[in-house]
Amino acid sequence: MPAHNRPALGFLTIRRRSLALASLAVSTSLLYLGALPATATTIEVERFEQQSQDFEVTADVEEAPAERDDFSVVEFTPVQWPVDRDEKVSSHFGYRAAPCGACSSDHQGVDWTPGDGTAIPAIAPGTVVEVGNPSGALGVYAIVEHVVDGDRYRSVYGHMQHGSLTVAVGDTVELGDQLGRVGNTGTSTGVHLHFGILGADNRPVDPITWLEKHATE
Repeated sequence: MPAHNRPALGFLTIRRRSLALASLAVSTSLLYLGALPATATTIEVERFEQQSQDFEVTADVEEAPAERDDFSVVEFTPVQWPVDRDEKVSSHFGYRAAPCGACSSDHQGVDWTPGDGTAIPAIAPGTVVEVGNPSGALGVYAIVEHVVDGDRYRSVYGHMQHGSLTVAVGDTVELGDQLGRVGNTGTSTGVHLHFGILGADNRPVDPITWLEKHATE
């Protein structure tokens, strides 16, 4: 078509320019959006670092006191009977109505008759504080001091055989260590073991009642 007969297409030139500008704007936007995550991450890191620097830990914050139930620790000491607990008792603790020659009417222990020569064990770990070999009414005897369940006691073993004593003052003994053998020395009317328990004040207590409370073997 001759040029002079063509319709005016100036608006096309304007549209093409607009399209070109629009295309450029879209491309720029896409480039920006593609870079946005990295930029946003950088901004967030910088913001976090700034907040971290501004954050202070108070050193003098009072700690809540720890709570616990009240309790107490009791020292446990193993204790055994000096004879079989079913052994026959020939004389109980306390007042004795029947006369027994030179023996005391206020019996400060208990007498058992397990048989002549029967081994006599320490009833608990302890230290030997007194012996007689022989000496006085108890004849051949030993006294051992113990700490039982936190309290001090002394156990007394009397009338043992001559020559059977195996310990001396100051010796440490363990549960069941042999101290001597059942005999008939001192003020005695027959073969037997006189056994006594003295409390912290050295006052005698009923040995059977005490053993029933403390013995574990």
